[in-house]
Amino acid sequence: MLAALSLALMVGIFAAAKPAQAATKVPSSLRHSWYMTLPSIKDPSFIKFTSRSIDVGDKSYHNKISGSNLQVIKKSGGWYEIGYKGITNPTYRTKKIKIGNTKRTVLLKKYSKNSHYADVFLNGKKVKLLLQYSSYFLG
Repeated sequence: MLAALSLALMVGIFAAAKPAQAATKVPSSLRHSWYMTLPSIKDPSFIKFTSRSIDVGDKSYHNKISGSNLQVIKKSGGWYEIGYKGITNPTYRTKKIKIGNTKRTVLLKKYSKNSHYADVFLNGKKVKLLLQYSSYFLG
């Protein structure tokens, strides 16, 4: 009986010590086509999220990550690290901020965990984003 109890305890400890794996499913709040459409740039930067892929870049060059190459890691504060498996990737989150006189839901892209600024992307190409709103101070 004591041997069975110690065996069960050891199995429980090793099962709990197993590291959590990164998910491959992008959160539904991020799944859109996000653009940084500045008035002076004809080819806007974009980030397109689907449930199991990310496509980042512009018309001339873009990088698509999907399948077993994609990792999605939930971070604190509603941030998600999304990109290639096994490397440090940018983090993303959505937030409502005031742009001009309108409150909009935007995608924030932060390049490192110590960044104080994030790039701002809007849902859709139609709205032109003034340069003063293309970066958001995180505090």
